[in-house]
Amino acid sequence: MVDYARLGYSSLDEYSDDFLNTLLDSNHTYEFYVNWEKVYNNLKEHVVEISILNSLNKIPPSELEDKVKEIIINYNEVVPLLPLILAIRNKKVPIFNIEDKSSKIINFSKNGFNIDEIVEFSIKTGLLDLFNNIDDLYSYLVGTEVGLDTNARKNRSGHIFEDAVGTLLEEKIRNLNSFYLVKEDANIDIHRNKRFDYAIYKNNTPKIVFECNFYNSTGSKPIEVAHAYAGLQKDTDEADLLFIWVTDGKGWTKMFSTLMNVAEDIDFIVNYKMLDKIIDDILKKL
Repeated sequence: MVDYARLGYSSLDEYSDDFLNTLLDSNHTYEFYVNWEKVYNNLKEHVVEISILNSLNKIPPSELEDKVKEIIINYNEVVPLLPLILAIRNKKVPIFNIEDKSSKIINFSKNGFNIDEIVEFSIKTGLLDLFNNIDDLYSYLVGTEVGLDTNARKNRSGHIFEDAVGTLLEEKIRNLNSFYLVKEDANIDIHRNKRFDYAIYKNNTPKIVFECNFYNSTGSKPIEVAHAYAGLQKDTDEADLLFIWVTDGKGWTKMFSTLMNVAEDIDFIVNYKMLDKIIDDILKKL
């Protein structure tokens, strides 16, 4: 069961109320929504090809097909860029033809492509018509990259919370002699191969290990993690380490009773705001 007394609470109910009442509404920082550096770096790689294809917006619709073929023949480096205009990162694009019930893979690599397949794809997907409906391909692709970058938000969400916890821990030990923080520490000797999100060392000896998770919604994953950490608690106890699970997010609102049941062997389960309150006292006692 959670060691509420060592966390500074008089009862399990007091601990539970504080946990639920101080959950963060979100871990979405301003940087969460779009990784602009990634967007512009991706386009920087294709600035020449973009300029070449941009010339197509000045070509009459009746001449577009011939002009595209001419550009591909003379500047084959534009071929890998074509799928990106349709928000496709892959250089090999699958197509199913309903009319003849066949399927194929169209190669958009710089070399080895079939020009007739490329042109047919450009016509039938509407890619070719696009050039007569936009003023600037670069600006259009900025929007495309922003859209594609939303797929990376889930990964950013986890890392953002991890980084927030790391920043908090750094602040807490900044003025403490002989303490230091290690991120993604895989060198701690326990009975399993484990990379801890963070570890606090004192006099070159690991004292506290941390795992960080954020859950915006309910699901089976948080409960699976809780089960896994119950086993981890035993290993850290044997290694004379203090294990703190820092977990947050409104997903716990409807799963808290389940969390308490499956994590009854974990001593310290805290959210971000609780960590901020209790970590100073824990560090003083090391």
